Parts: sequence; C-alpha cells; structure tokens
Amino acid sequence: MPEAIPNFLNSSNSLNSSTSSYREIYKVAVPVSLEAVFQASFSLVDQIVVGVLGASAVAAVGLSNNISLILTLLYSAIGTGSGALIAQAYGRKDMAELSRIAVIGQVAALVLGGLTALPLILFPTPILKLIGAQPDVVEMGAGYLRLFAAAAPLMVMSAVTTAAFRSMSDARTPMAITMAAMALNTVLAVLLVLGISPFPKLGVIGAGLATLISQLIRCAALLTVLYASRKEMKWRRPTRSELQRIGPHLFGVTYPIALSELLWGTSTFVYTFVFTHLGTVALAASQIVTTVENLFIVAATGLAPAAVAAVGQALGREAVSRAKKLAGVLLRLSLIAGLIFTAGLIVGGFLLPLIYPRVGRDVLQLAFWGAIIVALVQPAKVVNSYLGSGLLPSGGDTKFVLLTHVVSSYLIGLPVAGIFGIALKIGAWTVFAARGLEEIVKAVMLILRARTGNWQRKL
Repeated sequence: MPEAIPNFLNSSNSLNSSTSSYREIYKVAVPVSLEAVFQASFSLVDQIVVGVLGASAVAAVGLSNNISLILTLLYSAIGTGSGALIAQAYGRKDMAELSRIAVIGQVAALVLGGLTALPLILFPTPILKLIGAQPDVVEMGAGYLRLFAAAAPLMVMSAVTTAAFRSMSDARTPMAITMAAMALNTVLAVLLVLGISPFPKLGVIGAGLATLISQLIRCAALLTVLYASRKEMKWRRPTRSELQRIGPHLFGVTYPIALSELLWGTSTFVYTFVFTHLGTVALAASQIVTTVENLFIVAATGLAPAAVAAVGQALGREAVSRAKKLAGVLLRLSLIAGLIFTAGLIVGGFLLPLIYPRVGRDVLQLAFWGAIIVALVQPAKVVNSYLGSGLLPSGGDTKFVLLTHVVSSYLIGLPVAGIFGIALKIGAWTVFAARGLEEIVKAVMLILRARTGNWQRKL
C-alpha cells in the first residue's frame, strides 16, 4: 500500500460520521452475538435434558459434542472465507458473482463436512473406545454421536449460509431462524428423551435425533429464505469454469483460517493435558475459569462478522477511507468490550465460592488467581478475535492470521506452560500466565500487521 494512506489506528478522521458507523456495526454485531448464544445452546440443552438419565448420559453427550465440535470448527472457516468474498461482491453490487460464491461455499461445506463426518457416523463405537471412554459411556454415546455427526454437515452449510446473510448486512434473519430451531430442539429433546406420549422414550438417542431434525429444518429454512426472499440470489449448479475461477480463490482465503481453528483446538487440548498432569485441583480450576470466561467471550462474537461484513463491503466498492474508519470504530469497541470483560471476570473471581459452593477451598483459590490472570488479558483476547477473525480476513489476509497462532501458541505459550508448569513445577498459575502471554504476543503481531494496511485489499 502507498505510504500516503494514513494509519487507521491513528487517523484523525476516525470519529467523523461515528453515528452511522456504530449503527452499521451494531446492525450485524448484536444479532450475531445473540445467535451465537442460541447456537451454543443446542448442545447445552441436550446435556441438561439427558441429565435426568444420569452422569453417564451427560458424559456421553458432552464427549460426542466435543468430538463433532472439531469438525464443525474446521469447516465453519468456509463461512468466514466465503463471507469475506461475498461482502466485497455485495459492496460492488455484483449479485451474480455473489450468488456464485455462496453456492460454491455451500456445496463445499456440505461435501467436505459430509466426508469428514462419515467415519463418525459409521464407526462411533470404536472411536469412543479409542479416546478412552468408559463402557457405559460408549454404550450410551454411540447412537447419539452417529446422529450428532450426521447433523454436523448441516451445521457447517448453515454457517456458510448465515455468513452470506451477514455479509449483506442482514444478521437478524439467521438469528431468528436459529432461535426458532433451538426452541424446536428443546421441545423435541424433552419429548423424545423422556418419551412423553405419543412420542417414544429414546433416551440419549432421542437428544441426538432432536438435534438432527432441528438442524435439518434450520438449514432448509436458511437456504429457502436466502434464495426465495432475494430475487437477485440464484441457486444453480456451478459450472466447471466457475469452480476453476472461484474455487482456488476461496480455498486460498479459507484454508489458513481452517488450519488456525484446527491448531487452536489442538493447543486447547494440550493446555488441558498440562493442567491434567498437574493434578485434579489444577484441572478443576482450569475448567471453572474457562466456563466463567466463556460467558463473557460469547458477548463479543459479533465484532468479527461485523468487520467481515462492513469492512468487506467498503473494500469491495474501493472505499478505503470508509473501511479504515470502520476498522478504527471496531477496534475501539473491542478494547471497550475487553475492559468490561476484565472487570466482570475480576468480580466473577470473588463470586466463585457462591457459584461453586461444593468445590474445595484449594480449587477455588487457584481458580480465583486464574480468573484474575485471564481477566487482565481480556482486552488483548477480544482484539485478537476481531483482528484475526474479522478485519484481516475481510481483505483476505488470512495467512498472517495462521502465522500469529503458530508463533504465539506453539513457539511461546505452550513451551512456557510446559517448562514452568511441568518441568520446573512452579505451579498451575504459570500455565494461566502462559495462556495470557500467548494472547499478548498475538495481539502485538496482529496490531502491527493491521497498521501496515495489508488487509486493505480488493478480493
């Protein structure tokens, strides 16, 4: 980029037209955050409903959800990549190209998601045994895992379709459809798990069937509304020339995000392994901190899709100054949200004895200091989510996002956790500190990258 373009972090014009900028961002960010809460509720509802069947049922549902989550995260990256391309096409009012990108992204999500889910559908029992599940959990979980895995490709296709809505500045429609699907899932799970007449009592399998049915209806509703309510959107089988032209471009934007998600899931598992190695107290404390932190993080999930939609549209119509202004507004919102989360987590740390009254004092003490450490890096964590999943992908700068994760996690965070936590046995608090250091390093790298303007590209 030419040096004449000012740094978006320091632009003196960033406050101009602030009202319209904030309105444009809130229009996408707030519904997306609400939708994320409802989408996360699918697995939570299943766990709550099967709770009446005992601990083994809860463990079976939780373990199956964790296995399928990796698949969903991996291919949901197609939604982010196609969303960036769709936003730019929408910005330049090229609806024919927008339709082509949406169809190719949806087909890719369905095919890749289906191929990956196939082993889980065909061999759920050996897979559960392989990861060490107890016999009673395997017996209960096999049927649920098969059904939940069958729903995973539908979830991924829905993620791409939802990204298309958001990239056209319509986040309310997918939010409403997801809310309705979650309500349907809840009702069906109760009826099928408990066997309320005239429905059969299916137990854990009933929860899986409820998820499959509700996700199928959700996916069908999203596709129907997208193509029926927008006359400019056309569904048709992509030609070979379109696949050859758009496919590599979509792959180039998407695969770094998919790898980054995969590495993130792996690093999370490694951190859990380190806590496990340090003992039950450390593991329990880490799970408490993660659970409390996630309550805050989900509230900021809308900032990244808002960046993909708003900034991507501006880049598509070559309004670079507008894109930089929106980027600055989103950065300020990220920092404000991070500071609010910092305060909330600190308060939450003091409330842990009330939230977990039956947990031992040693666990609560470690969880308190873990919450304090995690709280201090919340501004960096929210900024990382916005820059890494929103601003940089909006201009196709996804390879650098992958690089930041490799450096911050695998070259710094995890080695520090292993050395100080396991080798030197200084204490579990050093593992919390290592995760915090990872977020700080990543934030520095992403902010420096954003300052270069490499994300200000037309795709």
